[in-house]
Amino acid sequence: AGTEDRTIKVWDLTSRRLRHSLTGHGKNIYSVDCTSDCRLIASGSGDRTAKLWDVRTGVCVRTFGDESGPLDGVTSVAVSPDGRFLAAGSLDKTVRIWDTETGALADRFNGHEDSVYSVSFSPDGSLLATGSLDKTVRLWDISQVGKRSGGETAPRFTFKGHKDFVLSVAFAPQGNWLLSGSKDRSVNFWDTRMLLDRSKTEDGPSVILQGHQNSVISLAH
Repeated sequence: AGTEDRTIKVWDLTSRRLRHSLTGHGKNIYSVDCTSDCRLIASGSGDRTAKLWDVRTGVCVRTFGDESGPLDGVTSVAVSPDGRFLAAGSLDKTVRIWDTETGALADRFNGHEDSVYSVSFSPDGSLLATGSLDKTVRLWDISQVGKRSGGETAPRFTFKGHKDFVLSVAFAPQGNWLLSGSKDRSVNFWDTRMLLDRSKTEDGPSVILQGHQNSVISLAH
């Protein structure tokens, strides 16, 4: 769990005891994720960095972020299913992809017109979904990370339909549905099979769930 006291708390569920209190971030921690084998924890903070921590030792093994960015707080982090990449959304409107082994910046996704509040890898790791205060959800092709020769990477697909900030995104386990939660109090379901139609780059929601009386800030699949 990431907290506003700048620490990450790791509990042992069997003993129900606190195992580690990880310190190193300079500001509030807004997001945490873990690798599929649960050996590493990723964190994103208002101090404009993302970090990787060893669950067993509680030691920070890598810090991502330097003078080239992020230029503002890291709002959301996600580790790819194979553990190769760490994705981070930021208040500076940019999504950054780092190589977890080398710490090098592998790619940078620009295109959102406002802060990026949520990032999520598809179950097979081929796509990254991002949700933004610009009210859109975008899908990016991870297979092209680090392969472009120049210019900006365009999103593979843009989903439009929310009437307010998109605060959370998550894929269904099979990857055929993408969910998003918004300040407009709705949860939208987007059909990722639209990607099979190469002539389309935008689409609206297939299902809209309503009933909350305030913002939907978190989703789980």
